[in-house]
Amino acid sequence: MALIVGVVSQKGGVGKSTISRLVACNYSANEWLVKIADMDLSQGTCTSWNRRRLQNEIEPKVAVEQFASVKDALKQADQYDMIVFDGAPHSTSKTLEIALVSSLVILPTGMALDDLEPTIKLAHELKKHKVNPQKIAIAFSRVGNSDAEFAEATAYVEASGYHLLDGALYEKTAIRRASDEGKCATETSFRTINEKADILVQSIVNRIDELS
Repeated sequence: MALIVGVVSQKGGVGKSTISRLVACNYSANEWLVKIADMDLSQGTCTSWNRRRLQNEIEPKVAVEQFASVKDALKQADQYDMIVFDGAPHSTSKTLEIALVSSLVILPTGMALDDLEPTIKLAHELKKHKVNPQKIAIAFSRVGNSDAEFAEATAYVEASGYHLLDGALYEKTAIRRASDEGKCATETSFRTINEKADILVQSIVNRIDELS
């Protein structure tokens, strides 16, 4: 039975698909059989990204498929070591379904209150609907260079009581360029950017291990 990781958000543009790819690629690199369940039928961001990855013959290969329902995706759980749900770019009933079946639920957020407030609101909603708050993890994404902003956002999340993952995905042209080629955020042309993204990956791995 596959390990299920859900990456969901209350709004679009917070790096949800970028984190989904990051998790999938790095587990695949460690010989896990991983599939991304792309739940965004209108845009299919991860599906398009994987087409570019296959065209450029990038290893490791990652399976990606669009699904209309969580139930349909879970029918393949016996065929994979991990399924990463890349949720729709807004909160829906499927968001709760994903959270309930996931071993870890990652909520990406930017550092402005416009991102932080709806992220924590979504976490509260999931908790209200019987999702174990221990498996909810907040990930900073599209982060700038301000240490003060980082510290303020960290304090905001820590005050909410939810787990904050170490590291962050920074707002870097290199990450966007890598995505355009079908690569993930640890596969850019810049070692320092890859190393920063790898801190977030390792924090996700550690949190999964802690919960299991």
